[in-house]
Amino acid sequence: PLPGGLLSDAVAAFAHLRGVLEAQPAETRALVVSNSWGSFSPEGDFPAGHPGNYSDNAAHPFNLMVAALDRMGADVLFAAGDRARERPGERRAFPSRPIAGANSHPRALSVGGVDVNGGRTNCSSRGPGRLTARKPDVCAYTRFAGSRAFGESEPDSGTSAAAPVAAGLVAAVRTRWPAARLSPAQLRALLRRTAEDRSEVGFDYDYGYGTLDPGAIVAALDRRSRSAA
Repeated sequence: PLPGGLLSDAVAAFAHLRGVLEAQPAETRALVVSNSWGSFSPEGDFPAGHPGNYSDNAAHPFNLMVAALDRMGADVLFAAGDRARERPGERRAFPSRPIAGANSHPRALSVGGVDVNGGRTNCSSRGPGRLTARKPDVCAYTRFAGSRAFGESEPDSGTSAAAPVAAGLVAAVRTRWPAARLSPAQLRALLRRTAEDRSEVGFDYDYGYGTLDPGAIVAALDRRSRSAA
């Protein structure tokens, strides 16, 4: 995970979020969990097949917690990662399938990055994922002036910026559509179905199902409301 952070910190944080969800009334329950971190190197993990392995192991305690939050009504989003290719001087990245662990979880929305012209940024990790092959799910905008989190002269960039952009759209949907009306799985399916194709028709490993389209998701939800009336 991030320098200075441990996976055990994430386990503790998600355990807290489970309590937050349980305290909410079921009929209005909503929680959007945006994650701009991930495991980007096999050097920091146990080997595949080891019971402590996280990157390839759906039964790892943290990966099980992601699934539990999803079942309870939380929308869990993860940055796809910025390992489209290794950079000189960096630790060895995964030689293939760099979208690892919960960033490739089947019950999480994995978010790649595109620039303001809709082109995939050259760092945005390509699929397939390690827990689920068809990752990333979608892309969102990145590489723009914003919080200056990476320095005074640096724009917000990478999939670490794209994931919270996608989370903002999900949070906007949840103001009118709590999990009781639209489950996290149903919302993920709508986001994928309404995304704007950027490459091959349907899914591809560069863009997933395409770039998130707020207008299209609102129109789809309006149609859903009318059909339910």
